[in-house]
Amino acid sequence: MSRFRNQDFIRGTGEHQTRLLRAVAVGSVAVAILAFLVYGRLSPRIGQPDTLTLSLRVPAVAPGIHSGSKVILRGVEVGDVVGLTRYDDRTVRLDLELAPGEVRGLTDTFELDFRPANYFGVSAVNLVGRPNGRPLASGQVLDRTPVGDFTMSTMIEKGSLVVNGTLTRSMIDTLDEVIRYTDGLTPMIETGIVVANRISQTQQAMPSVLLADLNRTLEVLPSFGQQAVDTVEILYDNDSRRVSTAGSIGDEAAWWADMNEGIGLLLGGLFSSAGLLLSSHPGDLGPLTQTVTALTSAVPNLLDDGAAASKLAVLVDRYGNAFSGPDEAKTLNLRLILDDLPAFATPLAALGAPWPTLPEGPR
Repeated sequence: MSRFRNQDFIRGTGEHQTRLLRAVAVGSVAVAILAFLVYGRLSPRIGQPDTLTLSLRVPAVAPGIHSGSKVILRGVEVGDVVGLTRYDDRTVRLDLELAPGEVRGLTDTFELDFRPANYFGVSAVNLVGRPNGRPLASGQVLDRTPVGDFTMSTMIEKGSLVVNGTLTRSMIDTLDEVIRYTDGLTPMIETGIVVANRISQTQQAMPSVLLADLNRTLEVLPSFGQQAVDTVEILYDNDSRRVSTAGSIGDEAAWWADMNEGIGLLLGGLFSSAGLLLSSHPGDLGPLTQTVTALTSAVPNLLDDGAAASKLAVLVDRYGNAFSGPDEAKTLNLRLILDDLPAFATPLAALGAPWPTLPEGPR
């Protein structure tokens, strides 16, 4: 027979009090277990810092990288550069502060390069994710070698080196000679252009029809060539040659006399009649002479009477004069006008920078 302990703060019979105490005990245990699980799940997030501090040791940094430069990942800003430290071995330490939520999934196998963060060419550190590796932890120091320097200043520097190495005085002289030779070939080039234009205007058949006609012409060329060879053979072995009893070949005087008489009739009859015909119809030759005149008169006008080549020569000379200094250390004379850019107009005005003066007046 069970015994019940009477509880003054619980009403009811002993069995009712026992059941109620057991239910409260089970509920308390369940709440404690639930609170423990919730704490285990939320404690990492609650204790997570607002920033992820990371240090990178690199051989060098690109121009424009300093404290305050942005760190980007897939085109989005994920942090800032908070410090630069140079060591005695000429390496540089980059101290970064990253937003943990923005670099979620980035491991310690990432690579980096330097590139502009916006259209104004401001340099930034670009992180490139790679597979595998371990999650990043605050306070890590990683050795990295940048895979590239794509900043605007480096691009301008490399472009200047290329121009300095290729656009030498000998190259400018060569271009000048090429322009002068091209100027001399201008009439021939213009003639070809005019002839091609005339052909395109007078062509009435489709290219397929013209190619078919050409194919039919080429079909008879083999037989034409054979007949030409036969003709040459006949011209050599005919009645104009006589073979003596001794085997020597000589000329037949009577045959050549007939040949000379025929050629005389051809020259005196055919060509003289043609000359008389042309002399009696000078007005009918007008369209032909006008066509020739149109072809020849259009030649100097295509290239502005040769002025285009001289203008190009002046442009090459000015381009060569844009560099000054000795051959081993050329300097590009470059002036940048930044007052039209919104990011520079207000700071320049606040500094009292003078406005540039243009030919049409001050701006």
